Amino acid sequence: MQRFFKVFTCALQVMFVSAGAHAMASSLVLPTTAQLAGHWQLHQQDQMCALDLLEPANALGGDVACAEQWLGEKPLSWSPTPDGIWLFNAQGSGITHLNRQKNGDYQARTPSGAVVELKRMP
Repeated sequence: MQRFFKVFTCALQVMFVSAGAHAMASSLVLPTTAQLAGHWQLHQQDQMCALDLLEPANALGGDVACAEQWLGEKPLSWSPTPDGIWLFNAQGSGITHLNRQKNGDYQARTPSGAVVELKRMP
């Protein structure tokens, strides 16, 4: 009887862990470039840079020179992730990952440690 109880308890643990992993994985959905494309603002304290996430070729437009001042490199492209947005330089290397806070609101830290926020324009 004791062996049955141990096997039953182990099976229940596996079921709960499996259900939890499935629930977590299903909550992270990769948005499409079409869903994120549009006009955005990158904020650092009271300063702002206007950026455009362009759907074709995942290009980045707007005031990328302004963003370069904070990020240390010029962002030229972007890509959605399940938990945010990656900004890339001309060589395709990741500059920063902006973590999703809520719909239309992302945050990252610059190389100097300052917080930048990317917010969708209405």
